[in-house]
Amino acid sequence: MRHIARNNCIINKIKDGLATVQFNRPEKLNAVNLEMCEDILESAKLWNEHAVVTILQGNGKTFSVGADFQHLLNISQRTNDQSNVSTNDQLKDISKISQLGDQTKKALYTMNQTKSIMVSIMNGSAIGIGAGFGINSRFKIATENSTFVMPQCKIGMVPDGGSALHFSKLQQNYGLYLGMSGEQIDGIKMVHLGIADFLIDSQCLPEIEEEFEHAYFLRDEESIEEFLLQRFCQRHRTEFNIPKQFENVLGLSSLPSIMSAMEAQFPQQAAEIRKNSAFSVYAFYEQYMRNKKTKLSLKDNLKMEQSILDKVVVRPDLIEGLKSQYVDTSYAPKFNPKTIEEVNQEEIQRCFEPCSRKLFDD
Repeated sequence: MRHIARNNCIINKIKDGLATVQFNRPEKLNAVNLEMCEDILESAKLWNEHAVVTILQGNGKTFSVGADFQHLLNISQRTNDQSNVSTNDQLKDISKISQLGDQTKKALYTMNQTKSIMVSIMNGSAIGIGAGFGINSRFKIATENSTFVMPQCKIGMVPDGGSALHFSKLQQNYGLYLGMSGEQIDGIKMVHLGIADFLIDSQCLPEIEEEFEHAYFLRDEESIEEFLLQRFCQRHRTEFNIPKQFENVLGLSSLPSIMSAMEAQFPQQAAEIRKNSAFSVYAFYEQYMRNKKTKLSLKDNLKMEQSILDKVVVRPDLIEGLKSQYVDTSYAPKFNPKTIEEVNQEEIQRCFEPCSRKLFDD
């Protein structure tokens, strides 16, 4: 059975208990919009009814570059264009991001909760909420083409897609750095850190799909794991070692103390964090620490992200970040406050007050 969802953003091929699924916006690098979220919710019903295993990948050379802000806000990339993100009067348009945020979270959670065993193949770029769909699968595959990044702090937003939950579990506190800095990592680092489970040569992907289609024993988690490990998983070609001092710095008791120690010992990494929205960095730090201290579920994290986004979306940092990214392409936003040390702690705590809109039915 071949099924193209209503908006043509998701293509499903289902046969003998296997669903092979594609994000289908290759001309937009599979960027996530409202229509794609609708198609995921529609398709998930098919996976539940007809698929024991679902393989998810992107159509083209990219998994997904994240939320389609440019389309959502009708942003032109012409230099000096006075687009709808150029003035505070257009906050009502910026608030569309909250609507997209709600729908991506519903789609992501529905995908995560499907009865089908989800296998994501993050071949190519996996960015932002697009990466979120990948890392919340049961099995996560990276290739030599994979790049992973949560860059939201660079534009005045906060990493989402359950990233704080997953990052809090990574070795040596490195997830905290990934979220605050927005550093891009390759497939090898993804596997070393635990963001992906398997590193597989991209040339093997057609063979893997064919094996899944014809080998009916590949319908349970144990068989899938053994199959991927023994047949296709590459040995790590390089080592990725995190200095012990870096782990110790990231483990300090407050964000200002972390930044102070990092500037003394790892100035380059500290500078990358300082370029980002100080408020966004602090909000992610708080979210990360809440996951470290308490075993929060994915649903709890998505609710938390919704609350944070509602506060962030009305701050000037987001407008400044979007202008810098899409309008004047200066990539040098002027965020306020300028430094992490100046961030208002009461405002940060308000980010975690429950949102008035109901995200899930429970």
